[in-house]
Amino acid sequence: MPTTGQLGLLILSILLFAAGGLVSVLRRGRENWALRVAAKQFLYWGMLAAVAVLGWHSAQRGSWLPLEDNFDALIWLGLLIAGFVLYVQRANPIVGIDLFLLPVVIVILVAAAVFGRTKPHQYLPTTWLWVHLATAFGGAVAFAIAGAAGAMYLVTTAKLRRRNLESGPGPNFGSLEGLEHFTRVAVTLGFALLTIGLIMGFVQVGRGGGGGGTTLGSRWFLRPKVVLSVCVWVVYALVLHAPINPSFRGRKTAMLSIFGLVLMIGTLIAVQFIPSGGAH
Repeated sequence: MPTTGQLGLLILSILLFAAGGLVSVLRRGRENWALRVAAKQFLYWGMLAAVAVLGWHSAQRGSWLPLEDNFDALIWLGLLIAGFVLYVQRANPIVGIDLFLLPVVIVILVAAAVFGRTKPHQYLPTTWLWVHLATAFGGAVAFAIAGAAGAMYLVTTAKLRRRNLESGPGPNFGSLEGLEHFTRVAVTLGFALLTIGLIMGFVQVGRGGGGGGTTLGSRWFLRPKVVLSVCVWVVYALVLHAPINPSFRGRKTAMLSIFGLVLMIGTLIAVQFIPSGGAH
């Protein structure tokens, strides 16, 4: 369980990310060097504070292996998304991506503080489970990115439909084709990782003798985390195969990406309510 000091440092990280998001909002519609630098600094310091929390928490546990409990795992997930934002904005800037991903980072860090404090539980330190967790969380990161790109697509589409591009400064998230391509790339990566994670999770249940060796119980296939995970997989399978059916592209793909992200967040929340102990 995290200490009060660790929670305080995590709250500082959340506030820094929120400040960075606020500065990014102020930058919309106008280019300001000082605001751009300030936004990046807030993000860097937010990540540094979160890394410090992980180091402190690892020292307390006496283990430096990541993803050993839900507090640790959720912070890692938030850091991966925040790191992606910083990398993309530095290597190949995508206008507005920070506005859509930073709120996701903040929600995940808040979840780490809440669930890590009120419902802490350990993950089994087995190689199989480690790979399962890594692929599952990696898929969640990719789907968060796809959901953000889908939201940007819908905002851009709505702006084009209103035909007010010349009415004044506003968000410019790039071309619809570029956003759709970016969404498909993120979905492809996330779908591959989630598929691996699901297969390994189901095998883990099978190794327990039809549920006997897992805390999910004999009717594990009806558990919320299992049902939601499968639903996420189905939704992104549709998104991934949208190019086969041209009538299913564009806004429908974007909306499915956002819906899939909502289901993924629901899955992460459901995981927190599974009792600890045993293979989860």
